[in-house]
Amino acid sequence: MTPNEIQMLVVGAALGAQLMNLLHMRWDAQAARRSAAASRAARRQASADLFYGSLRLYRLRNRSRM
Repeated sequence: MTPNEIQMLVVGAALGAQLMNLLHMRWDAQAARRSAAASRAARRQASADLFYGSLRLYRLRNRSRM
């Protein structure tokens, strides 16, 4: 191999490594966004369950007083 070909091989390998690093960063950012969205949805669901559970108890208590 000529020195020019060796240099192109090294540069190509370095660029490939950098591009893979950027791709993994993007995948990690997407996973973090999905995880945050799932966490928010679970938190909303849990708060709604708590609210409706307490509302049901409130209605049951008031129904017995009538």
